[in-house]
Amino acid sequence: MSSGGPGRIPLWFELWMGVITTVIALLCVALCWEIAAQGSFPTKVLLWVGLSVVGGVAVCFGILGLIRYHAILVSLAAPILIATLAALVWYEVPESAGWRLSRPILEDQAAACANPGHRTRLGIYAVTYITRRDGGCLFYIAGGATNSEGLAYFPDSAPSIGPPGPGAIGYEPFHGPWYRFVENT
Repeated sequence: MSSGGPGRIPLWFELWMGVITTVIALLCVALCWEIAAQGSFPTKVLLWVGLSVVGGVAVCFGILGLIRYHAILVSLAAPILIATLAALVWYEVPESAGWRLSRPILEDQAAACANPGHRTRLGIYAVTYITRRDGGCLFYIAGGATNSEGLAYFPDSAPSIGPPGPGAIGYEPFHGPWYRFVENT
């Protein structure tokens, strides 16, 4: 029996759920950033695993809070954050937002298509290399697992669409004169 009666939520429970919800919110924000910026696969996996573990703890304590303390808001805050993140990822909101934020600066840089000589951030993308190839401007984006990948700008004519062959580049349409590419190395 709780000391404060069935309607009273203990302070330790509110604080614990507050900490868990804050950690989940931070993981959700970091994951949205990594997805939007086309971050590295290992980083995304670590964030998903961390979110799964902390989310599992939140669900366990949330069930306890619902049953024992009738703490609806405190117990459901973390699962609602996770559900919101899932919906955002499902509808590709982080990718869309990242592209909208980065497109103007990428188009400005594509006009000159000059490699800065070092890794740089254009919009939210970490660009490792910029070069002219196949009649367009290629932006290699950090985060590719084994192959080189990124975004390519072809303002005048479209490149050959299709998967890459050995030692070649494969392009797929992305947005207007922009294409995603993968280069097999």
